[in-house]
Amino acid sequence: MVDGVPAPEAVHRTGRGEPLLLLHGVLLTWQSWGVVLDELATGHTVLAPTLPGHWGGPEAGRPATVTALVDHCEGLLDESGWDTAHIAGNSLGGWIALELAARGRARSCTAIAPAGLWRTPAAADSLLRRFRAFGPLIGLGPDRQPTMPSLLRSLLLPLLADRPAAVPNALAKAMTAAITECAIVDDLSADPNLAVGFTGLAELEIPTTILLPEHDRVLPPHVYAPLTPTAAVEIRALPGLGHVPMLEAPDLVTAEILATIARATAVHPA
Repeated sequence: MVDGVPAPEAVHRTGRGEPLLLLHGVLLTWQSWGVVLDELATGHTVLAPTLPGHWGGPEAGRPATVTALVDHCEGLLDESGWDTAHIAGNSLGGWIALELAARGRARSCTAIAPAGLWRTPAAADSLLRRFRAFGPLIGLGPDRQPTMPSLLRSLLLPLLADRPAAVPNALAKAMTAAITECAIVDDLSADPNLAVGFTGLAELEIPTTILLPEHDRVLPPHVYAPLTPTAAVEIRALPGLGHVPMLEAPDLVTAEILATIARATAVHPA
């Protein structure tokens, strides 16, 4: 338990309908989806795991790499008996969602503020340096010192949401607790494929939506390569929102995911 918040279950399953996999961002847990998860569960069977090495998730194999996380999520699809599923991911989860789509496991893909679409390897390196510099300030790392929970929230929430006051208090506490408990930051930082990122966007053939929050303080616009829409890929901004928009605008995020799913359904009716 951290700050009075118990660790979440490793995998959350709910709802009924077409399969939908929800993937959270680095440092967080499936709880970051907030009420979006409940809204989507009204029409879908939702599988929302916590990634290995994250708070409440399974222990990660070493070294923990992006490819290993993708393999883990593909294994979850296999265990669920899902050859394919609609997939939505945020940040690192968005990168994993795109990789799963490239492997042929997605019916549709919604990538929200996805990592991996770097302008250059130097852009990824610059982001990594800033992340490493910020870690000790929040007590993240093997030699971490305790930090007051209220201070943590004041530091972290503005990175996740453009309007921190819009985030429900219980959800804010859960996200703060999760961030300080991630165990694979150093592994991911050393992943040689981190700077390469995801290079297969133009080859995706399933309905895909890239959503870029206007006020993303974690992955600001300058880290992204020029993104070109294709017949399958739509690219849209999310005005007035931060890096984890589910926290402050769940209805909008739900609508975007459902719109991408609807594009897939139009192509391949059930």
